[in-house]
Amino acid sequence: MPTSAPRLPRRVLIANRGEIAVRVARTCRQLGIATVAVFSDADADALHVEVCDEAVRIGGARAVDSYLRIDRIVEAALRCRADAVHPGYGFLSENAAFATAVAAAGLTWIGPPPDVIAAMGDKLEAKRRLAAADVPVLPGRELTSGLDDAEVAELAHEVGYPLLVKAAAGGGGKGMRLVADPAELNEAVSGARREAASAFGDDRVFLERFVQRPRHLEVQVLADAHGAVVHLFERECSIQRRHQKVVEETPSPAVDTEVREALTSAAVSAARAIGYVNAGTVEFVADDAVLARRRGGEEVDPREAFAFLEVNTRLQVEHPVTEATVRIAGDDGDGTLDLVRLQLLVAAGLPLPFAQADVRQAGHAIEARLYAEDPAHGHRPAPGPLLVFEPAAGDGIRWDVGVRGGDVVGPDYDPMLAKAIGWAPTRGEAAGRLAAALERTLLHATTNRDLLVAVLRDTAFLQGDTTTAFLAERFDPATRPLPAPDPAAVELAVAAAGLHALLTADSGALPRGVPAGFSNTRAFGQQLRVTAPGATAPRTVRIQPRDRDGGAWRIGVFDDVSPGVLQDDAAPASEQHVEVIEVGPDFLALEVEGHRRRLAVRWLTPAGAGEQAVRVALVDTARGWVGVTVLPRFPVAAAAEVAGATTAPMPGAVTRVAVAPGDRVARGDLLAVIEAMKMEHRITAAVAGEVAAVHVAPGEYVDADTVLVVVDAAPA
Repeated sequence: MPTSAPRLPRRVLIANRGEIAVRVARTCRQLGIATVAVFSDADADALHVEVCDEAVRIGGARAVDSYLRIDRIVEAALRCRADAVHPGYGFLSENAAFATAVAAAGLTWIGPPPDVIAAMGDKLEAKRRLAAADVPVLPGRELTSGLDDAEVAELAHEVGYPLLVKAAAGGGGKGMRLVADPAELNEAVSGARREAASAFGDDRVFLERFVQRPRHLEVQVLADAHGAVVHLFERECSIQRRHQKVVEETPSPAVDTEVREALTSAAVSAARAIGYVNAGTVEFVADDAVLARRRGGEEVDPREAFAFLEVNTRLQVEHPVTEATVRIAGDDGDGTLDLVRLQLLVAAGLPLPFAQADVRQAGHAIEARLYAEDPAHGHRPAPGPLLVFEPAAGDGIRWDVGVRGGDVVGPDYDPMLAKAIGWAPTRGEAAGRLAAALERTLLHATTNRDLLVAVLRDTAFLQGDTTTAFLAERFDPATRPLPAPDPAAVELAVAAAGLHALLTADSGALPRGVPAGFSNTRAFGQQLRVTAPGATAPRTVRIQPRDRDGGAWRIGVFDDVSPGVLQDDAAPASEQHVEVIEVGPDFLALEVEGHRRRLAVRWLTPAGAGEQAVRVALVDTARGWVGVTVLPRFPVAAAAEVAGATTAPMPGAVTRVAVAPGDRVARGDLLAVIEAMKMEHRITAAVAGEVAAVHVAPGEYVDADTVLVVVDAAPA
């Protein structure tokens, strides 16, 4: 009896959330494959739920109650009659038990075989197997359960300092700690275990030698069930914070032809040695000092430049840069590589549609990850409302997004909002295109957008000097704050926001022909209290008509003025005379000192809101979008602060309280640990003194600004 020919699945359940779920759904739609989303209570209104054909609720907001529940996800797939499961990345994507459960339920697993996932999930076992395949590796030691502090210290001594504590079952920087001093070891191991358990449901960790000034290189591999293995060149992912990637690119600016050949050959050898099938990534750490010697003309064995780190048995976050640059000979499609499509083909049992000789690279691509975080404060996650988000299009620009304007970014998951990818024939052009697209993007939230733009235009970046220390060395807020907004652009935005609010307000009560804001009493012009980028305190803006037609205006900005009506003799810090050429619901055409420009103005709350409302205007000044917040004219009294209080910097779960009332603490001592957005955040004492009160306990969920611990400062 003939066997049926391989075929693509008809309905795929996507066992993930955010931008990767949206991205997988896009390819499935192009192939005519129906999609099923899964969602937690926190994601009921998420974008990935909206773009899929069906969606199933699988549990509570915490990942361990939803996206890490194998039973509920498999049940959802069967309930919707899906015939395949795509795991995306993160969560259960590298969980062998999940892959096994999917297969046992009669569903197709879109990924490598479970035994390969299990073998590569044990990072030390992976190193042993790949060392046997003649792939260079770094020294490391596993921390098995039951080891006491002395035994852990001995293993660390064998590895050597500095070292990394790493999650055995994870990736993406979760459960990873850099340890330079033996005194930091125990706390690093404990923290890594807790974080790994939360992110991956597995608290196993190990130690690994840390390479000084490393570069992070990886090779995209594809393998089918018929023995074919190909590579799709390398990516460089060295620009990181908290061991998590921020900017990725291909090709690497530091890799020459011989190193590239050795690196990609090692990756293919690794994939063959472990029997890999489907899409995966072989990651390496590269020694920048060795690469620099080669760039200087010294003859150094290319294999001395890198060592194996791990195999990521899944699709990578940064896969779009590979898709943007790889070309396949004889491809009769649109010339765009689609790794998700290839994953589906391989999972269906079909052979790869090309050989290694058919693969080439064209141009350069860079990806920037847009995070809801505050780079000026240690890249602290910044959950909250995303009032507006409109990614800017452009030549060579691609966006993979997981959110849209109006969403609320919660504290339960990774803070990545979207990925912006720029392609161009050269690296410099790609960086310029991507920086411009990020600048033009309409966005109002606390994000790392300005940092990304600064990186893409940084001299060291453009020269290719990008080790994993790049952000710490080039963008440490203590030594090099991000560039301040252009003062002229901010001043223009403040004037435009005030005028637009005035000129578009409802003036139905005025006689015909009398412009909005007109007053025959010069002292009582329109007044606004505003804040704008770079301001340390609210400012008052007075807008006065200079003629009866409403076309000419005087706009004065006053610093440090108490709320109320300004006296006529008050001296403004700055003043502009503005001619209004045209005004519309979302724009304002102005002339200032002979310079005409048309400014887009976007109000995120109604311009005619009540006196006590907070309104935000985004103004496109042609030097980037500037946000102007219009405050209530008379401020509401704030709650009194608690002296000596240490508060939660963001919403999250308290995982540890390190002090009790009566304890003596020094400045910088650990008070508590909060987990938010899959990362642990250490809360430390701002002053030395005695702990007067502890208001939280492990397991509690707290809102931002909740008082955690109160410390009575010691006398000076």
